[in-house]
Amino acid sequence: MERKTTKHFFCLLALGFILGISSCYYDNEELLYSNAPCDTTSTFSSRIAPLVQQQCASGCHEGANPSAGLLLTTYDEIKACVDNNNKFANSLTGANGASIMPKGTSGLSTCDKTAIQAWISSGALNN
Repeated sequence: MERKTTKHFFCLLALGFILGISSCYYDNEELLYSNAPCDTTSTFSSRIAPLVQQQCASGCHEGANPSAGLLLTTYDEIKACVDNNNKFANSLTGANGASIMPKGTSGLSTCDKTAIQAWISSGALNN
């Protein structure tokens, strides 16, 4: 009986070790590399559009029935949201009672928020 208990103990130990190692994969890059520079001079096409596609449009704000009836798949749709009482910027920080987006997360990284705010502040141009 002692042999079986020892075998279970080593199996659980090995499983715990594997889970412990794999959990390191999801470390927050922003926390790990907080001294890394944040590029806020990016253009709409090089930084903002891909970011919005990945974090906002994909799965929520695209298609026939976008979340909250808000499409964010083209420059004109995103710009309209920016121009709508700063609805786009408010969703980044939760300002003015807006829900922080993307839903179910703590929001975008500080660098991504800063890049979007810089793009909006510079006129939210399509470049």
